[in-house]
Amino acid sequence: MGYVFYYVEAHIACIFLLTILLYKIAKGVNKQLSQVYLGDVIFVLMLYFLAEIFWALVDGGVITSNKPLLYLSNIFTYMLLSVASYIWFVLSETLQQDTIVEKFVNRVLLSIPVWISGALCLTAYKTGLVFYVDENNKLVGGKLYLILIVVPFGYMIAASIKAFVRAFNRDRYTDRSIYFMIGVFPITPILLGALQARYWRVPLLCYGAVAAVLYVYITSTDNLISLDPLTQINNKNQMYKYLAQKMRSEEPGLSLFLLMVDIDKLKNINDTFGHLEGDRALVRVANAIKDTCQGPRSRFFLSRYGGDEFVIIAEMSYRAEATWLADQIKHNVQRLSETFGTAYDISVSVGIAQYDYQAPISLQAFIARADSDLYKQKKAGVY
Repeated sequence: MGYVFYYVEAHIACIFLLTILLYKIAKGVNKQLSQVYLGDVIFVLMLYFLAEIFWALVDGGVITSNKPLLYLSNIFTYMLLSVASYIWFVLSETLQQDTIVEKFVNRVLLSIPVWISGALCLTAYKTGLVFYVDENNKLVGGKLYLILIVVPFGYMIAASIKAFVRAFNRDRYTDRSIYFMIGVFPITPILLGALQARYWRVPLLCYGAVAAVLYVYITSTDNLISLDPLTQINNKNQMYKYLAQKMRSEEPGLSLFLLMVDIDKLKNINDTFGHLEGDRALVRVANAIKDTCQGPRSRFFLSRYGGDEFVIIAEMSYRAEATWLADQIKHNVQRLSETFGTAYDISVSVGIAQYDYQAPISLQAFIARADSDLYKQKKAGVY
């Protein structure tokens, strides 16, 4: 019984920390789906910690222990852990923009292991397949106990593996930080959870879970500071920092280029179809540019610069490569109207400037050169 106080104290402290995070998310201005899922993960983890407290009180004899209460306390803990892990998997796929979780049917199919695990828990009192209470009123793992471990940690491991594969895929260069965060997330819960599966009465998993959630929350907050809220690419301030760094240090064998991309006649789209449709056009163009900049030799930094302007900072060997990239961007953007079936055509103009390290200029002057070339393109009607 001596462990109960410390076990309960640890989980209350974790609940307190998660309550603060949940409050920050609920009051935040960012209501993206990923933040909603993160809030769901935190809420279910809080319920799980409460269930762990209930289990400790029953297991330690603070609450009169009997078989029904022992079964009930363990049913709650295992089911809630599986639910939290499933929601994390959905969140990780959402963060990685995987369309598989967008459809309700797919989410239901992905949740089947949770339902199986839950059914085994609910019927354990009769079957004893996953756990049972012996004649000494002690909980014992059943023949299928491993399922209760594999299901929650399986979701986390699957999410981690997918994220690491994408992080080290050179074609996914621009999203590497997000993938790395998702890949790292399960490490502490899995390691500490595995230890707690061996030492049931040591509160390890709660610390691992809270540390992982804090890491995700802090990383997400950092991304919000550095990302444009509409298009989810880097904002102007991040571009200034990155460009200033690149202008100070020349990469051997490569030249520094700045491409200024402007959406043609976005005002007409806003005036004719409304600003919501104009925002959709901005997001689609941003994604088209982003897709164009993916590749095994990607050395690109993409950001939103203004209302209808984007900036690409690229390190390339020759100016011809920058011209080719500009042409590919134009081509991919022009295909958007066909892809999405819009009632209007979308096109962009691209200005290019090359930085000369032998005759350095200010950051503003470098951007102005690209803007000047963009103006020439528009004046010449080269879309």
